[in-house]
Formats: sequence, structure tokens, C-alpha cells
Amino acid sequence: MSVALPSMPKPRPLALTLLTSMVGGPLPQSYLEFVGKHDGAEPESNSLDGRGHVSVTSFISVERAAREFASVDGFPSGVIPFAEDGCGNYTYISPMTGAVHYWDHEVEGDEKVALDVPDFLSRLVEFDLASLQLRPGQVKHAWIDPDFLASLKCDGET
Repeated sequence: MSVALPSMPKPRPLALTLLTSMVGGPLPQSYLEFVGKHDGAEPESNSLDGRGHVSVTSFISVERAAREFASVDGFPSGVIPFAEDGCGNYTYISPMTGAVHYWDHEVEGDEKVALDVPDFLSRLVEFDLASLQLRPGQVKHAWIDPDFLASLKCDGET
């Protein structure tokens, strides 16, 4: 089942003009239709195809996309910032094709994850934590903030 999205105010025309200028060409119609209803929306917990690899904590408003993304280190230029996952990773739209790509800030390159905005949205489903199963040996390493670990130890002593 697809994730429900809250209705949001339409973006301001000036923000659309700035974003169009930033990407150097017209914005895909499917993107314009989406932001006309859900600009900056925050969906319920989700994942793409239920696998947990790609998720969305918030869709990036047109105004924020036009204002901020030239300063994100390593983020591709000339694309439309679309959503973020809360861990520093983003999805973006290629203005030439309308395809949705996943950009992980920790690895070089990106991954095409959907043909267009409607395809992406139709495959974004509620995340079911119980469906996530790790096999022995699948986790290679993990990191925990030392301050957080210390707080757990203190909590355990009381």
C-alpha cells in the first residue's frame, strides 16, 4: 500500500522560477503536479519497495531546493532535490528525463530508483520493521556514539 501524503500549500511562483533557473531548464510536469499538492510534505515511516534501502523522512520544498542545495558538498548540480532520508542522503530528479535517483553522501555515484515521480510514489510503502530480517554475517560493522554508549551504561546502573 502506498504511503499517505499530507496536502501542503503550493510553492510560490518565485521559488519555482529560481529552481527552474538553477537546473537550467523546465521542470518535469510530474514534479510540478506533485509539488502543487505536497510541497515539503513529511510522510509516515516508509521505504521504497519495502526493502528499507531508500526512505523519505521529508520531501524537499521548492523554496528549500532552490535555496540550499548548491552548498551540499558532493551533491550533483543541475538536478532537482526531491526528498531526504534523515541520514544525509537524498533523492533527486533528473530534469532531462524525470527519473528519480538516490544519492548516498557516503559513496561516490548514485542509483536510479524510479522512472519518474509517480513511479517513485507508487512504490513508496509503509515501512514494517518486523519485515526487516538480518542474516548472520550480514552486518559487517557498526558504530555507536561513545557519549550515547556511556549514557546507556549509566542508565543500566540505576
